[in-house]
Amino acid sequence: MDKVENNRKIIETYYESIASGDFETVISLMHEDVVFNIVGETPYAGLWEGRDNIYGILVPAVVSNFKEGSVKFAERWNVMCVDENRATGLMSAKAEAHDGKKLDMTYCHILKFNENQIIEVHEFFDTAQGERLFNNNNLNGHSGKLGPMNY
Repeated sequence: MDKVENNRKIIETYYESIASGDFETVISLMHEDVVFNIVGETPYAGLWEGRDNIYGILVPAVVSNFKEGSVKFAERWNVMCVDENRATGLMSAKAEAHDGKKLDMTYCHILKFNENQIIEVHEFFDTAQGERLFNNNNLNGHSGKLGPMNY
């Protein structure tokens, strides 16, 4: 399998695993030193470093904003392009906040790969929805580095 095919397999497995709730596989696709660059100015935004930081603090904080069982990530997804180093994809997100407000969002991801794992993610989404629906207190302090997205 060449590098482009391998990267396509990784991004497809990433979205399929998110859709099925298989976060063990999602986490295994991430290098331990993966870096997330998240658009926006909220405490959820900025530079998040390390798989444990991202999946131990950031992702649980995001999910805690919504009623249990209502979160549907990646029911729809599409790989837009893949090359030897990166892939770009779109992913849907739907959920119901604890106050009944609805999340209906599309995420755009640009993923960067090493030989067989994701080493960097640039994540773009509707920051206005995030500001309305994400409770900043769920982070128990910010673990990312605020500032403009690195690229």
